Amino acid sequence: MKQVALIVALAVFLLAVSAALGQPSGPQPPTPTKADTPPVVMNYLCLIVIVAAAVGANLIPSKRGHQD
Repeated sequence: MKQVALIVALAVFLLAVSAALGQPSGPQPPTPTKADTPPVVMNYLCLIVIVAAAVGANLIPSKRGHQD
């Protein structure tokens, strides 16, 4: 029984060592990809919508009278 446990432990050890040796050495840096160009037209369109909403909100008259 003791000999079987020793053989199993040795097999597990050899399996772990062989798996560790099969891996590449050290971490590899990521390869850079070509950066996509930003959607310029969509950015300007969003900017115009946000500015128009802010200006429109400021143009709404308040409900205050001349006595406030």
